[in-house]
Amino acid sequence: MTSYTPWGILSSLRAGWRGARHNRRMPKIAAATVAENREQRRDALLLAAATLMQRGGGFTVAEVAREVGLSRSAVYEYYSSAAELIADVLIDELAAWSDSLATATGSTPRERVHAWIHGVLDYVVDGRHALLRSAGSIELPASRRAEVGALHQSLIAPLVDALASADCPDAVRQARFVWGVVDVSISRIEAGEVDADDETAAVIAFVDGALGARFAY
Repeated sequence: MTSYTPWGILSSLRAGWRGARHNRRMPKIAAATVAENREQRRDALLLAAATLMQRGGGFTVAEVAREVGLSRSAVYEYYSSAAELIADVLIDELAAWSDSLATATGSTPRERVHAWIHGVLDYVVDGRHALLRSAGSIELPASRRAEVGALHQSLIAPLVDALASADCPDAVRQARFVWGVVDVSISRIEAGEVDADDETAAVIAFVDGALGARFAY
């Protein structure tokens, strides 16, 4: 299967990546060392939350505090609830996945579609999608749902662009059809029902046939 640059909250935090949203509640502190300490704590909270989500879905503030070695009151200095923390993990992960899919390129529209399919299914094979799946049943704060929804939509943006560049009629609708096929394969791969390489090849063959029947692709 094609190799792609790692993404996701766990990889990003270990590499020192910072999202702008991490600074949303951080007060202005003149001392650089204090600011760095707070940022490191925030990163530790995100990493702990991601770890707990991969173990079993939701968690409480107390569980995150234990994982990091902080008091619950210390966690509340950064996040008002476990749901807010989960939202940051989910949003960062979706944003990183979206950015990575945007780098899946090719010299022709067909190659770009293939690269996008590989990018999505490689993410699943690597186990990264489990983090998003574990958050699927968690009720997010209303203020964050729109952001999550927009990021979900951004996942197919490179696919829409690839199809539009080939003069595909109604590229958005066709991209959603392709996503529907890929989504079925995500479930099959995660359930261990199929070989991932065989499934990816089957998806590409199906998509090529479906799209090729509608326009010069």
